[in-house]
Amino acid sequence: MPKRKPLRPAAILILLAFLIFSATFIFPFYYMFINAFKTTPEYYKSAFKLPEHFDWINFATMISQFRIQINMLNSLFISASTVLLTALLGLVASYVFAKRPFRGSNVLYLAIIFSMFMPGQVTLIPLYFLYSDLNLINSPFAVIICFLAASIPSSIMLMTAYFKGIPNEICEAAIIDGCGFFGVIRNVIYPMGKPAIAVNATFVFLRTWNDFLTPLVLLTKKESQTVVVALSALVSRYQSDPPYQMAGLAIATIPAIAMYLFFQKYLVEGVNAGSIK
Repeated sequence: MPKRKPLRPAAILILLAFLIFSATFIFPFYYMFINAFKTTPEYYKSAFKLPEHFDWINFATMISQFRIQINMLNSLFISASTVLLTALLGLVASYVFAKRPFRGSNVLYLAIIFSMFMPGQVTLIPLYFLYSDLNLINSPFAVIICFLAASIPSSIMLMTAYFKGIPNEICEAAIIDGCGFFGVIRNVIYPMGKPAIAVNATFVFLRTWNDFLTPLVLLTKKESQTVVVALSALVSRYQSDPPYQMAGLAIATIPAIAMYLFFQKYLVEGVNAGSIK
């Protein structure tokens, strides 16, 4: 077998840097999950050691007393709806911009991209009064509309750039075979654009799932709040019981981790495709 070349000092430094960065991301998860299974006295005794016994009482408290499952369902409905609608609208719009340009399409594309630079906080108060007049306060649809407006521009920019790399000859061949507008999207653009769609879906899901300000303003009732907003109440309600807080945070983290694991294959493909281009 050929001997492996020894690592150069520069490669060792880069590897150490990656290990340090990885540790800074992994350690908070370790700290959160191990303390979620501890009792309060055990936490104050040692917050960094593994629990002596993995106790699920904190999670049961979050479900029975705090009723976090209701807020989880609210977040799942809002995030899933936003991801689905953003994917559908962004897919069609990106296909038009990438493969079916029309007069003024470049101007429209730039206008959509420039809308990304408008801070959402500027329009949040006017939107509150608008939704109040429409009786949409405490309605998840008000939050979904806001998230759609914030997510579609970045989705169009990402998917348009990726779809431009799909050969025009494939789209033309599909049209010759009898595919219409949506037939090309279903048979060509969607299968070949799965990495970009998966990357965009992951970003949109994480953005909507972790958003705090918009649901805080538009969802004022406890039973209609998202899990991120509801968890802010843990600071005051369970201030002296950090394990309860860690259990609630751990529950809220699971869907985001599951979303990443589900799309991991396509995320890697998207990164590799972008690096090759």
